[in-house]
Amino acid sequence: MPLPADQAVNSPSHYTMAGLVDLRRQILRDARSFPVGAERNQQRQIAISLRRLLKSTTWLSAHVIEARSP
Repeated sequence: MPLPADQAVNSPSHYTMAGLVDLRRQILRDARSFPVGAERNQQRQIAISLRRLLKSTTWLSAHVIEARSP
């Protein structure tokens, strides 16, 4: 699930922290809409992977940028 254009700032590999947190929330909401089974588990695994990335300071320093003020 790609990030909306306003959340990917300079590069496809740079994101805002708020954008990643919102993406994880949305994936979890979508997972709850599936019946118990493979699709639901896949969505949950994606959310778990995002949570692990959000806890990794090394990954965050390389891929997350500060949000710009309008």
